Formats: sequence, structure tokens, C-alpha cells
Amino acid sequence: MSRRLVLAVLVFAVLTGLLMQGLGDASGKDPVIARDGFVPASEGPLVGVPYVWQEINGFCNWAATSVLLQYEGIPLSMHDLFAAAGVGFSTAYIRYNDTMLLYPGALYSQIYPVDFVCRVYGLNYSVYFSAEVEGIEEQIEVLRHRGIYAGLLNGQTDAFSLMRSAIDSGHGLLISVDPLWLPASDYDYLRNLGISGGGHAVVIVGYNDTAGKATIIDPGVGSFGMNFGYPYDGRGNYTEIAYTSLNTAWFNRYYISILIKKQTVPSAQPGELLGPYMRDMLLGVGTVYAPDSPSAYLWKFGYSAYRELANDLTSAGLKEYLQVFDGMPDEVKFKASLLFFIGIGVESQVSLQYLAYRSCLNSVPTLLTGRNTTAFIAAANKALPHFAAVSSNSSLIHPGNLSVVDGPIISLFRTLASVYNTTGDLDGALIQYSNQLSELNSHLSCIAESWREAGLCLAEIWPSDPLVVYGPLLVVAGAAVGVVVVVVIIYIIRKPSQ
Repeated sequence: MSRRLVLAVLVFAVLTGLLMQGLGDASGKDPVIARDGFVPASEGPLVGVPYVWQEINGFCNWAATSVLLQYEGIPLSMHDLFAAAGVGFSTAYIRYNDTMLLYPGALYSQIYPVDFVCRVYGLNYSVYFSAEVEGIEEQIEVLRHRGIYAGLLNGQTDAFSLMRSAIDSGHGLLISVDPLWLPASDYDYLRNLGISGGGHAVVIVGYNDTAGKATIIDPGVGSFGMNFGYPYDGRGNYTEIAYTSLNTAWFNRYYISILIKKQTVPSAQPGELLGPYMRDMLLGVGTVYAPDSPSAYLWKFGYSAYRELANDLTSAGLKEYLQVFDGMPDEVKFKASLLFFIGIGVESQVSLQYLAYRSCLNSVPTLLTGRNTTAFIAAANKALPHFAAVSSNSSLIHPGNLSVVDGPIISLFRTLASVYNTTGDLDGALIQYSNQLSELNSHLSCIAESWREAGLCLAEIWPSDPLVVYGPLLVVAGAAVGVVVVVVIIYIIRKPSQ
């Protein structure tokens, strides 16, 4: 049987975007209710919307969400949100036949974790999509089944009407855009490389129909490229963008929009909901990661993801995986290239998880007020030196520029691939670098053990079944996931019947 392989390496900057996953609530229209005491200004944007910098490529959705939460009166920083939404404590991995996919928590699922946080803190979460997206009706039904309001936008008119009604009612509107069309010079990096189509989250905080411009907060400036660093010059904060550019950027991302507003009284003890959630993320409870989905049983989650990844990146694991591609045209060249891209994908994803994990640990004692988290923090901290040993920001700061990425995993797999490509001897190349691969296995295994131990510490505090503890808020899922930052997807295109 003949087969054609397409190797897709999806690379983009500041492109966390909003992953279009199975969505949820309710029926009917979702009215945009004005904030208490809000009086629309005759002109100008919303006042006092905080600026949250995303810090590095890959966190834009979480920075933009923190902007909305803080403006609505919920003082969760981006680091707090990493902990509360569980993304700092979650990872998903699958290796099956020709497929090898690794997702850090920040990218695996975005809609459901944020909805969970909103419910805990008494906020309403609504999501909107273009009505032109193929199969969107089914996605909408999934979201509504999960209790999330999901609406359809019929083109630019509906999208801009949503923008105006949100701002007029005193709410910012988080939207997903193609950053190629954003005004900041930072995105010249993407324009020069011709990288388009990725998703980036910004918050609309004002509009001016007379001038034909909107005002946005862009958390992504300074998070990648040559201008990496906090934007002290104020770019990205209350930035104007022409309607034409805004529409093109928004349209290219299906007019995906998120509206967050106060609705109910927050939980009196949010930590009693957040703690069990963090526990199940670390322990890899599949039905919490992917409820009502076969993914719950096919994927490895939490600590199990790192344990499985550690085994698959040994000499034996890599050899077994590459055997799937025996007989490919230019087999050695192809497998060597695949080895290199596996290194890029693993390092970038593990690095992003490390940054979220490290930063959210400091938030845990505050979020879990009234509980003794000393043992948990001690267990969780054991993973940090092992994460640090296998992480590097280079692939996140310089997306698409393979000449400057030089982290530990990438460097190992680059040289391994080069030796194999030169000699054609896979066994010899794997033997030559077996010590380095064993060291990588050790670090990933130690991360897995730390996560398991930390999760069990939380299970000592909250031993109940997760459905009993926070069943009504169980909304995290990720059956249909998207890919951001750098990840390798291998598609084997077979006969139509297959």
C-alpha cells in the first residue's frame, strides 16, 4: 500500500490563540449586561483596564483573560490564573503508531479551564464564533451541553456589533486575531518570515466609528523576536488599530470572541474547588482532562504524560517510533529530519510548561487559603531543577528561526539527527548518544514522580471523588485540540477508505 507523508511543523509567535475546541450553555441570546455603576463615556475607550504582559510566546490567551478578570474585579494575575485554571499543573501526551503529540496545559485546553475559573468566581463566560466555520453548529451544541453560552456571528456586522455592545456596557472583549495584521512593529518579525494564520489573543477596550479605529490591549508585544522584553515604552497598551486591519485579523481567526462579566456571587471558599482540580490535573485523571471523549483513555495526562514521554525518548523508544516510517522515500533523510523536529517540539512544549508551572507555584498558598500546602509545595518543587535542565526559551522567543534555537533537547536531537543523516546508521547514532538520552529520560521521569507526589499531597487534603467535590464545575476538556508554538504533527495520508 502506498502512502504519502506530510510533515507539518506549525510555528508561530505569540500565537497561543483561542483553540477551537468542543464548546457549552444555554439557550437563547446572551445579553451584554452593563457593569454595575458603569456610565458609557461619550467618547474614548474604557478607563482603567489593566495591562498584563504575556511574558513569552505562548501565553497570550492567559494574559488577555487576566486582563478581563481583573477589570471585572477578580484580582487574578496571569500566574494566579495558571494555578486556578490548572494549566500550570497539566500536560497531555499521546504516541500511537505514526502520531506523537505533546501539549503543555496552556495549549491543550483553553475554553473549559477559563469557564471553570469563571464559575468559581461568579462570572459569566460566553464564546462566539463565525457562523461560516464548517461544522460549527456541532461545536456550539457541545459547548451548550457543557453549560457554556456559545453564539454565532454572521460576518463583520455581527462581530462589530458585539464589540460595540460589549464596550457600551463596560466590558472588554477578548478576541482571537491573526497577529500579522496588528500595528506593532514587533510583528514585522512574522511579516518578514511570511508567518500567517496563527491565533493571538488581544482585548478590545474601545472603538471610534468616526475615526474608523478600535483600541486594543495587546499582551504579546515584546514576547518574542529581537525586541524581547517588557514593553516599557507602552506599546501594546491602549493601542489603536484601523477597522480594516482589525476586521482582517479577526476574520482570519473566525471572529472568535470571549466575553466575561459578573453574574453570580463567587464561591465563599474557592480553594475548596480549586484544590481538587489541581490534584486531578497533576494525577492525570483522564475524565477530567477530556470528559465524554475517547481521549480520556487514549492519551496520557499529568504525571503519566511525562513518564510515557520519558520512555519514548530513550534509544529503544525512538527506534521503535521511527520503524513506523520504514520504507519511506529518502528514508534516512526523512527520519533524520523527523528526529530534529521531535527535539524542537518536545523542548518548546516542555519549556512552556516549565514557565507556567514555576510561576504558578507561588500562587497556590494564596488560592488555597486555610489549607496547609507545605508538603504539596515541597513535593512540587522537586520538579523544578529537572524542568530547568531540559528547558530553554530560545524556540519560544525565536519561532521559525531554526538557526538560533539551541536548548539542551534541541541540541541533542540536532546532533543525533546529523550523525544519523551522515552515516545512515541509526543504531550507531543512538548508541553514541545513549548517555544523553538516558539523562533526558531521568529528568523527565523525575518530573513525573514529583507531579505524582504533589498530586497525592493534595489527595491527602481532598480525598473525595472529583465528581463529588466539584461535579457542577467539571468543564475542562480537550477532545479537539489545536497546536501552537512549535509542535510536529505527522499526517499519514492513506487511501480514502482508510
